[in-house]
Amino acid sequence: MNFFSMDERTLIGLGIILYCLAFAYGLGYLIKTRKHRKLSMLSLVIGGFALQTLGLYLRGMDLGRCPLGNPFEKVQFVVWSAILLYLVIGPAFRMSLLGFFSSGLAAVLGALSLFLESWDQSYLRAESATNGWVETHAALAVFSYGIFGILALTSLMYLLQNYGLKQKRITGLFPILPSIVQLDQMNRRLLMMGVAVLTISFAVGAVYYRTHLSDVQSAKLITTVALWLAYTIVLLLHRTNRLASKKFALSCVILFVLALISLWPVTTSGRVEPESTSMQP
Repeated sequence: MNFFSMDERTLIGLGIILYCLAFAYGLGYLIKTRKHRKLSMLSLVIGGFALQTLGLYLRGMDLGRCPLGNPFEKVQFVVWSAILLYLVIGPAFRMSLLGFFSSGLAAVLGALSLFLESWDQSYLRAESATNGWVETHAALAVFSYGIFGILALTSLMYLLQNYGLKQKRITGLFPILPSIVQLDQMNRRLLMMGVAVLTISFAVGAVYYRTHLSDVQSAKLITTVALWLAYTIVLLLHRTNRLASKKFALSCVILFVLALISLWPVTTSGRVEPESTSMQP
């Protein structure tokens, strides 16, 4: 099978199918055996990631820029970023169960963006979008959303483990979850990483926008700064012991939901009049 002869949406769709299979397989295996099958799930996730990467690459080549111009592309990039981060930190920190949660997140968000074809509307490139500084700024900003996505998953795992310990649950998913101490440390590191990447994104964007103030969209600026400020406040409160670990984890889950919602005003503010021809194959 020649994957390079396929259109990008088909490749991305095949990647999402593999994410769905990874999640379904992991869920079924957990229910049946109360254990986690690491290698099989990792293989499916890597396969899905490879196909999704190829699809996004081909779309980027077709557009002549990083594909971040409509809701479909941004959600797919968030999914891609989250899976990439899992593949890096999962094995390194022995958090293999994170693959189960990551594949679930990728399956839900990826399938949703594929089914809602209106998210993949055609668009014209703004002149500033071809600038390297602007492209790097946009890619780093959306990549930080992927980091916040993994943070939401580890925070969810923390909340589950905290509930299991309080209720003295020793069966099902609870025994194979990472320790509550490890999850709290991971949450703090991920939040620091996400805030740092988003801060760098602002700095990179400022290189271009400080001399092109007319190109700054107020909705985009207000939304992203508000999100950065919210995550920064949560980080500072946790570092100064003013926000308990449970509330810290819950805040990270809620903020990621708000981050996903914020993609819409960010995307809308940066879009210009649509082309007459559709980007659909």
